[in-house]
Amino acid sequence: MPDRANNHPLQRQRKLRRWHRLIALVTSCQLLLWTLSGLYFAFIDIDYVRGHQFKLSVPPTQLDLSQLKAGLVSANKVMIQERLVGELIIGVQTDDGVQWLDEQGAPIAALSGEQALTLGNERTVIKPDQVKWVDRDMPGSEYRGAPLPLWRLWKAEDPDRVAYVDAMSGEVTVVRHDAWRWWDFLWSLHIMSYKDRDTIGTWLLRVFSLLALATAVLGLWLFLSTRVRRTS
Repeated sequence: MPDRANNHPLQRQRKLRRWHRLIALVTSCQLLLWTLSGLYFAFIDIDYVRGHQFKLSVPPTQLDLSQLKAGLVSANKVMIQERLVGELIIGVQTDDGVQWLDEQGAPIAALSGEQALTLGNERTVIKPDQVKWVDRDMPGSEYRGAPLPLWRLWKAEDPDRVAYVDAMSGEVTVVRHDAWRWWDFLWSLHIMSYKDRDTIGTWLLRVFSLLALATAVLGLWLFLSTRVRRTS
């Protein structure tokens, strides 16, 4: 008799409701974070987040390629550009990264802090007056993914806007500001990667994704079974 009572459809439904409430309680906070972060991602312009509005376009210039005397190089791609006024540099890209050479084919020296500030003022609207050397890759940093070394540039009166200049090529690689930092923070909550903020497919994300799926499936099943029982 007790087995029959436990196997009764109504009794099974009550057990499933208890499981559904328990799973929903566990996943509710993360579901709320997914929703809030998703709303932020949906309503803010990604180009604004990336800070393109702070960069100034580099005007075209005439390059005197007759100055180049570099010899044979092995590369997947070769780039020629002007770093400072009148200074041609050659970027040799291989599977190991990019090496920057001067007109003679010799490795170039990194930009000084003063030179980086000059480029930052020419190529951004930030008008930086502070500079800091960056040569370590730190997990979760706001410059992650950019080639090292870098110069970190900002204005003392407005430290929230930061430009990172490649110390070798002189390019403004990334610009960071508060909208990007909010995006980065919410993204780490969204993918549940709290250290490097880039790893998609963490065990936490997989577990909570399965729990959220179970919550939805159980809720749908309970709704349909309740309607069938009431109809009957």
